[in-house]
Amino acid sequence: MFEFGPIFNAMLRHKSHALLLVVQIALTLAIVANAAFIIQNRLDLMNRISGLSESEVFKFDVFTFGEDNDISVQVELDEKFLRTIPGVIDAARLNQIPISGSSDNSSFSDKPNIDGSVRVSSGVYRGGTHTLNTMGVKLIEGRNFTEDEVLSGDSTQPVTVAIVSKAFVEDMFQLSPEDIQQGKLQQGLGENIYSFDVPIKIIGIVEKLQRSQVNVRGIEVSIILPKISTNKFGRYLVRTHADQRQKVMDEIEKVMLKLYPHRVITKPVTMDTLRADSYANDRMMSQLLTILIVILLLITSLGIVGMAVFNVNRRTRQIGTRRALGASKANIVRYFIIENWIVSTVGIFIGIGLSLLLNNFLMQQFSLPKLDYLYIVMTMSGVWLLGLIAVYLPAKKASHISPAIATRSV
Repeated sequence: MFEFGPIFNAMLRHKSHALLLVVQIALTLAIVANAAFIIQNRLDLMNRISGLSESEVFKFDVFTFGEDNDISVQVELDEKFLRTIPGVIDAARLNQIPISGSSDNSSFSDKPNIDGSVRVSSGVYRGGTHTLNTMGVKLIEGRNFTEDEVLSGDSTQPVTVAIVSKAFVEDMFQLSPEDIQQGKLQQGLGENIYSFDVPIKIIGIVEKLQRSQVNVRGIEVSIILPKISTNKFGRYLVRTHADQRQKVMDEIEKVMLKLYPHRVITKPVTMDTLRADSYANDRMMSQLLTILIVILLLITSLGIVGMAVFNVNRRTRQIGTRRALGASKANIVRYFIIENWIVSTVGIFIGIGLSLLLNNFLMQQFSLPKLDYLYIVMTMSGVWLLGLIAVYLPAKKASHISPAIATRSV
């Protein structure tokens, strides 16, 4: 039998040690479960698909300081020349680049008047007919812009058409997952949306396009407007064959300055670099939490080992007596394993409650999602396994105590 009675009696005689270990295990469970959940949440965010052909594109910025040319004409020349470079698939001037951290957002509504309308905050991209192909995004409904729909940045005419992301349609027309499955996504095609009461017709829907900012709600709610920026500062996105990207990047500054020398060309940056920079804080948080988990588990395992060693040293004569009365080595090992299991189980049940309380606090203070119970179950299993591993060697040592030790002081 497992002799729970004697084990409980022994623990009650020195309950302060057991209580400290219970508290330690409970806190470890609560912190590790939530930390592991946050790490996975951060990893999921960092690995979100942008919608772009990231392995094929790069971006660079241009600042024109010369006053002897028309920027609108220069932009057109730049785009046409970039598309002629060997290895380049397409190129476009944009107001912002996905995942880059810049911020060009606006609100759109489904009705011209604010009262009673649905309003959606969206990331706004401005570009021409080559924008979709340069990004590599997938057009799932409708069509691309035509040349006569694209406006120059200095034009005073209002934009009349737009291409939006699937998430934009879902939010604007409040479509459920069931609606999407039934093919109702297409109902947004041809509908008007409004910006400052100006109607804009949706002519195309792309499957996925992230916004430039990565830590915002509705990150995939985006809209592309047919208007090319003609400011002195501009951003260019270039799409190449994947194996030609670095070669093209190395030539960009030279060829752009050859076209017009009175400007500054920034160093080209890949989407991998943009992603790493934009998610630097999330990556650092994940690394720190991983270190915290390792330290907590190490401290907890040391606490379990320390308690087991303390109990072995304190009960040397008791163990010797049990051995003299016929207890096997397996009985002694089992005794300490059961004792540790009892302490761990009490700590785990308290830790489950603490985990839920801590997650509720994080949800309220930092808008984190609800803790997935799988992380509690996994952490519980890990703590139990850790306890068994940590207590085994001290228990094994105790099982080798000679029965003669019980008579040494007689």
